[in-house]
Amino acid sequence: MNALQNIKIKKSILFLGFVLLTFQSFANHNFKNCSNHEPDSFEFFFCDLCGCSTSSGSFGLGTLNNASFVGVRYIYQTFESKDGIFSNSPTSEENFHTYQLWGRLPINENLYVSAILPYQDLKRTYTDREENINGFGDATIMSWYKFKFYKKVDEEKAKLYTNVQREPSGHSLEIGLGAKLPTGKFEQVLTDRVNPGFQLGTGSLDGILGLAHSYGSDKFGVNTSLTYYFKNENKNEYKFGNQFSYASNFFYAISKEKYMLLPFVGLSGNIYDKIEQYQEEIPKTDGNVFNGTFGAEITTKDFIIGANYTLPISHNLFGGNVTPKQSLSIYLNFNLNN
Repeated sequence: MNALQNIKIKKSILFLGFVLLTFQSFANHNFKNCSNHEPDSFEFFFCDLCGCSTSSGSFGLGTLNNASFVGVRYIYQTFESKDGIFSNSPTSEENFHTYQLWGRLPINENLYVSAILPYQDLKRTYTDREENINGFGDATIMSWYKFKFYKKVDEEKAKLYTNVQREPSGHSLEIGLGAKLPTGKFEQVLTDRVNPGFQLGTGSLDGILGLAHSYGSDKFGVNTSLTYYFKNENKNEYKFGNQFSYASNFFYAISKEKYMLLPFVGLSGNIYDKIEQYQEEIPKTDGNVFNGTFGAEITTKDFIIGANYTLPISHNLFGGNVTPKQSLSIYLNFNLNN
């Protein structure tokens, strides 16, 4: 990271507490082709956002665009757990508040590293009592390699011109490999509750494999990401089930002189394997959830601000005893690209 990027990181810390004002109306948009922008213009900066360089816009490992950044993200999730098989069985309301420091830093043109350090505040409310745990969660670090795809070069043009530039096709493919570190505290006593996911961390070093495909034009784009988490056994001989996550989002670019608005809609979900303890599977600890998502992201030269809302469409978690309600994510990042 050069000296200019270091200065930007320091500036971002000063500005992260401010709330951006609502932008003026988005009527009379003027969409331009990326190939027509001058290299030093503000519109040229956006080509990387609307062209072929998007990643998952869900509660994943990056933002809707693939800009290099450092920032903060807040995630709010709610669940309802039922302790019993009857309609009048006692229930608990669970509220998960997660505060993340996260970033994405380039190594070279095709290789970059992303990292997330979360702080969690988890609250569970029963009819007669409350439980609350808070502290650092499990940190995540990943390296990503991007494959860019180009349109086929016209053979006749190649014969006439020696320096024919390849035109991007709008498609890109990214492969990621990383780990989730056991920085969050794992408490064995909490595994006896209806929702064993009420933990700061898994207590294990877990592997992560990611794959993301993106397509984008000047006005719209779609991205799809697949992530698989290989869970390991912790020192308590407790192993959370492996997890498969997926997300696909469609966005539309509204370009203005000094910022770009990217509203999006999408689908996402998670599939969980059974939890194991002492190398034996625990019944009714697997499950799945399928979500609908919508949100928006605003990008300027200096900032990226975004929000998305997730609502479950179908689900079956822990034998139907845990019901996901809704989720909200808000993030504010300082852009390191310019």
